[in-house]
Amino acid sequence: MDSVKNIIPCLEDLLCLEHLVASKGLSILPNKPVQSLLLGKHKSKLRGRGLDFEESRKYVAGDDIRNIDWRVTARTGITHTKVFTEEKEKPCFVVTDLTPSMFFGSQVYTKSYIACQLAAISAYKILHNSDRFGGLIYGNKSETLFQPKRNRKAVLQYFNELIERTQKLAEEPENIRDINENLSKALTQTATVATHDYLVIVISDFNRVSAEASKQLIQLSRHNDVILAKINDPLEATLPHNKMVLGNGDMQLLWESKKKNAKTNYDKAMHEQSQSFVDEMRRYGVAIMELNTVEAIDEQLKNQYQK
Repeated sequence: MDSVKNIIPCLEDLLCLEHLVASKGLSILPNKPVQSLLLGKHKSKLRGRGLDFEESRKYVAGDDIRNIDWRVTARTGITHTKVFTEEKEKPCFVVTDLTPSMFFGSQVYTKSYIACQLAAISAYKILHNSDRFGGLIYGNKSETLFQPKRNRKAVLQYFNELIERTQKLAEEPENIRDINENLSKALTQTATVATHDYLVIVISDFNRVSAEASKQLIQLSRHNDVILAKINDPLEATLPHNKMVLGNGDMQLLWESKKKNAKTNYDKAMHEQSQSFVDEMRRYGVAIMELNTVEAIDEQLKNQYQK
């Protein structure tokens, strides 16, 4: 199936994002810490052998005598030891929501299209960092798990699953009933993989998140760095003043804002629901970034951490 512009991605749409990651440094990961995040290449100074020489310092009792820096010791007359830098692995696990509520967009892109782009950008960034990348893609009926690996073949398989699931959303819309439980089921599987010291990215609109799912996200963040990418569509946040026809493929509904306070009540309820989730996550130190279906993904990520 060919790409449907801004609605259903094709493989070429996702592959071309590598150029943006490589040339423009495009990434869902911030350039500086967000909350307690330590992103990118993760380094710690160790008293012992490592990958790269960091510095020489004065010898202290207990240091490995094999690491004595004899040149500096001879020059200064004081025993010095070498300190090395070890690069610690920071595997990444991306949870991508491809349930029916994500297959919606009122202006330029669908939420699922932006979600696939974000997942692809994350994969390329982690691949370029030489870390392991894995993920879980979930819908209403099933989840597909990709164990973290460090190779392009695994990433391509992941991309193909993103595309296939998005196509199915367009061809055979699923029942949205019990959508609250989908994220919770996905996080249960995620917790079996991302046990500790992972970077976990969850991409969703986070509509109607269950209390259990919120609790799981908080628990996951206790031993991992967690970033939530919340994708919003402007039409879901506020209804228009004029007439509008709504449909799900089988039925249509004519919306008119003549009823007193109907628009105001809707807008208020949607804002409170969304803000309540955002506030709860931030209260527990879970990093959350908000994106939309109107702007191009490169511009959104470029501006995200310049606020």
